[in-house]
Amino acid sequence: MRLLDRIGPPWLVVGLVGTAVFVITLATVQRPTPVWLWLLYGVGLACWLGFVLLDRRSPQTATALLLACLLVSVTAIGPAPDGTPVLLTCVGLAVTCSLPRLSSRVLAAVLGLTFVIAGGGTLTWAQGATSLFGDLAVLLIMALIGLSSRQHQMQARLLASYAALDERARIAREMHDVLAHSLGALGVQLEVAEALLSERGDLPGGLLRVQRARLLAHEGLDEARRAVAALRADVVALDEALSRLIEDGRRDRGLEVDFVVTGTVRPVPAGATVALLRIAREALTNAAKHAPGSAVSVSLDYGSGVRLRVYNAFVGDTGVPGHGLTGMRERIALVGGTLTAGRSGEGWLVTAEVPE
Repeated sequence: MRLLDRIGPPWLVVGLVGTAVFVITLATVQRPTPVWLWLLYGVGLACWLGFVLLDRRSPQTATALLLACLLVSVTAIGPAPDGTPVLLTCVGLAVTCSLPRLSSRVLAAVLGLTFVIAGGGTLTWAQGATSLFGDLAVLLIMALIGLSSRQHQMQARLLASYAALDERARIAREMHDVLAHSLGALGVQLEVAEALLSERGDLPGGLLRVQRARLLAHEGLDEARRAVAALRADVVALDEALSRLIEDGRRDRGLEVDFVVTGTVRPVPAGATVALLRIAREALTNAAKHAPGSAVSVSLDYGSGVRLRVYNAFVGDTGVPGHGLTGMRERIALVGGTLTAGRSGEGWLVTAEVPE
């Protein structure tokens, strides 16, 4: 089965198989055959080879050559003494119908013209009803095969475009969260600096806060770059990234955080890592906002899945904002995980879990 998956790209397979059909068919032409008919076959073969060689370099020229090949081949169906042009037309028709770059109107016109020429030629040269219906049936089957391939390619492109849009939405979400956190911390530092300068006249203290704000701005930009990179490549180990996040919370917000890792540490998919980190950041931000000064415990458990627990020992009546909680649930759901959040004793517990 692995060998079948590595046959080659579709364009190469089509080119090789189509060329083989042309060569074998022309090598077994029924004789005697008029010279002018041989000329048609030669022109058809030349157009096909031109299509194969130029398909990836000059698609428009290649498409024109393919249509010329189809037209020449179908024109020879009526006067030919055997089924050679039918086979050649089948190749050209199937490939033409499989091209997504042809518009539906052009493809419909090509199909109509092909069947008209094939049917008219058969009747004009008195090939008989059996030959007429047989040739048209074969051409119809090949057209349907080509159209099926075309539909599959168009659906694949549509899915790829949806995936690209979804990726952009994820990146936008990550950027929003990173900037919201960074700007929030930056605002706190600037407010403190303003208070120190205006109310106390503490120039050294205010300057220190301004310098800290500038450092936070640089860190925010770096984190934004890491967030984008995390969605496109492997990220830092979850436990290490979480440890850095907690250290930032201790330094920037004065949080008292206890961090514990249990279980066997192992790699976690990038999407799950980013989701859990964002949830941890949101939970720590809420702890600093709604329970300043309270002890916070963070645990990361590598069990059958990966479980993150963030608990702060006390919360006021305001609890956790609904939008923040909604964002957490949406984020973890994108990677197939679950989230619970609510009061636990006098504190607030957030639990996020991602399955294997």
